[in-house]
Amino acid sequence: MSHITQAKRIVIKVGTSTLTYETGRLNLRRMEELCKVLCGLKNEGREIILVTSGAVGVGMGKLGLHKRPEEIEQRQAVAAVGQCELMFMYDKFFGEYNHIVAQVLLTKDVVQNTIMRRNAENTFLTLLQLGSIPVVNENDS
Repeated sequence: MSHITQAKRIVIKVGTSTLTYETGRLNLRRMEELCKVLCGLKNEGREIILVTSGAVGVGMGKLGLHKRPEEIEQRQAVAAVGQCELMFMYDKFFGEYNHIVAQVLLTKDVVQNTIMRRNAENTFLTLLQLGSIPVVNENDS
């Protein structure tokens, strides 16, 4: 029996290329299939944490940009647009299977600071105890 079939908590990381077409538009079919599979695992009693990338790529697609912004302000603005779209779709697809998602945006500072990291860990544990699926991304904005 593989370890994944015995795991109580499963952390899944999906990258931009998994979630989007080359244009930056969301691949809704793939995203929906991912959510369906994760909901199946959740329904088996597993705790699910989804780590996602894609905010900048999705924001570029939504804004019609063909080149990744080089300036930090532009990249942050594009990420803010993309993050809204990502979470909207995760909420929609997980909601179709009666599961609740929670957005968790982390920064390097949170991970490196002991107190902030402990607060984030407690938030994760509470979200899991409440039965939600944390959707984690780097806070690019």
